[in-house]
Amino acid sequence: MEVSWLHLIPLLPLAGAAVCGLLGKWLPKAWLYAIALVTVLLSFCIGLTGFLRLPEEVPIFHEVAFNWFSAGSLHVDMGFLFDRLSGALTLVVTGVGFLIHVYSVGYMDEDPGYWRYFAYLNLFIAAMLTLVLGDNLVAMFVGWEGVGLCSYLLIGFWYTDEEKAYAGRKAFVVNRIGDVGFLIGIFVLFNATGSVSFAQLGVAPLTLATASIAALCLFIGAIGKSAQLPLYVWLPDAMAGPTPVSALIHAATMVTAGVYMVARMSHLYTSAPGVLALVALVGALTALWAALIGTAQNDIKRVLAYSTVSQLGFMFIGVGVGAFFAGTMHLVTHAFFKACLFLGSGAVIHGLAGEQDLRRMGGLRKYMPQTAWTFAVATVAISGIFPISGFFSKDEILAQALHTKAYDFLTLGPGGPHLTSLGTILYLVGSFTALITSFYMWRCYFLAFEGEYRGPEGVHPHESPGIMTSPLWILAALSVLSLVIGLPEPWVRGSFLEHLNWEHFTGRLFSPPRGGPPAGFSPWPGYLVALAIGWAGFGLAWLLYAPARAASGDDRFAALFPRLRNAFANKFWVDEFYDWLVVRPLWSFARGLWRIFDATIIDGLFINGSAQLVAWVAALARRFQNGDVQRYAAVTALGVLALVYAFLLRSSP
Repeated sequence: MEVSWLHLIPLLPLAGAAVCGLLGKWLPKAWLYAIALVTVLLSFCIGLTGFLRLPEEVPIFHEVAFNWFSAGSLHVDMGFLFDRLSGALTLVVTGVGFLIHVYSVGYMDEDPGYWRYFAYLNLFIAAMLTLVLGDNLVAMFVGWEGVGLCSYLLIGFWYTDEEKAYAGRKAFVVNRIGDVGFLIGIFVLFNATGSVSFAQLGVAPLTLATASIAALCLFIGAIGKSAQLPLYVWLPDAMAGPTPVSALIHAATMVTAGVYMVARMSHLYTSAPGVLALVALVGALTALWAALIGTAQNDIKRVLAYSTVSQLGFMFIGVGVGAFFAGTMHLVTHAFFKACLFLGSGAVIHGLAGEQDLRRMGGLRKYMPQTAWTFAVATVAISGIFPISGFFSKDEILAQALHTKAYDFLTLGPGGPHLTSLGTILYLVGSFTALITSFYMWRCYFLAFEGEYRGPEGVHPHESPGIMTSPLWILAALSVLSLVIGLPEPWVRGSFLEHLNWEHFTGRLFSPPRGGPPAGFSPWPGYLVALAIGWAGFGLAWLLYAPARAASGDDRFAALFPRLRNAFANKFWVDEFYDWLVVRPLWSFARGLWRIFDATIIDGLFINGSAQLVAWVAALARRFQNGDVQRYAAVTALGVLALVYAFLLRSSP
């Protein structure tokens, strides 16, 4: 159905960003806060109204705002597509984004650059909405690059600190590496189909080779944006930005863009089962890799950052096994509990005057009860403990992996074996990762909120103001209530909750894998395993970090696995390896190019050399321009004689 209001959803935050950025320095604080918050809230209200009015028969709203450009046969409209997937994510982005804006009013109130911060924040929301609502790959890419730019601005917000400025540059550069792949994927699809529209790409026939190349290139972009191996290294360093920024980037917005793109292009990925298998494998390896690192980190925000990388890996397992509904369902539930965790960590840092080291916390439940309770609820959710939302969304991914049929048509060679064991491997790796997730999240909770206070001397922990704690309670409640979208269909069949079931809700949006949907299976064995895993992680964390002895928990952990824990604590030395393999050689190469080509050839030969040549010729000519009239007459006479001689020589027979 064609409508004329969809453009308002990204336009309102964009207008708020323009006002805050251009006039915010001179506006009263209350006015600026009102503009920044109201524009996002209005976008949420418009999105909610449209979501509730989606037609049942063909649940799609579409708008072409304007024709952007035409180049030969390429015609690109700035069009917006609002269906059940993009509509739900619009609500998540604007809803969680609005709560983060509210939280930021208290968190950033005393910062002198508050007006710049809210301009960037609004611009980020506008870019993410463009990414989600764009009806073609080029429009999506505009939002894709927009959130990359805003992440650079927000991560390096305190740019006078070189470490924070470096983190912003690192995020920008690493994302650009992935974006090259995304662009090539767009070119491949346009060359094969003559279109970049999702509607036309969804029905265009593609050869296996073309589909595989395009899907792989687009997935490279997703690896960069959603921080998967090997391009995940920018995300933990993104903690350099203000804590609300960390919540915005790591929860519902930028890092989930890759998962959303793969789900939106489900037709392409189901046509390339080899790439689909690669998506799942990369997701599984990333989930395990980041979870292991997270067990030994002491910065509370860094623990949550590696947790985000790991949870994104789970989402890619979901979409990689062809269960696009399971991956996107975890995307939605993760947005709520991860935003709650990050904002909770920000409240802890705020209450401890900037302290972020878990070893210098402890006992904060007595001083910050609201933060402790909401953090605990979100920890239960991410740990996958029944019956909170994370249990159902994570278990659905693992169950779909175990029973997947997505690779039944993929062989290792002519007549070779089917990859029937890949789903089992993904299930085992995912289950072990879920156990580690429960362990390190409860470790984080025990070190921060239980035991005796170990914080800095002279600092008196205190609860955050109401404007910061109210978003925590809302997000904690959403972490619980969002379980309704993951309840198994047999449990809700025939009730009003059936329409909220995510698989039923998004049933017609995604292309099924070539092997068809997974065969019917009983969810109970999987539920029992998932329940045992969640509690086992809690029990292991309790044994090592029980409230009475939380301070010495890391010592016991190190005593059990000294070399492993050292590797985890040093993040497997990946940054050092990249520095040795990529950064230093590139710096050396760039410095060599500068010395040889720039300084020697360009500056030395062409610029300075030409200038010196002119100066030498001028100095030589200046000797004849000394003001001596007799010398001028002599030179003139010699010149005339030379001309006469040349004329006579030429005219002689």
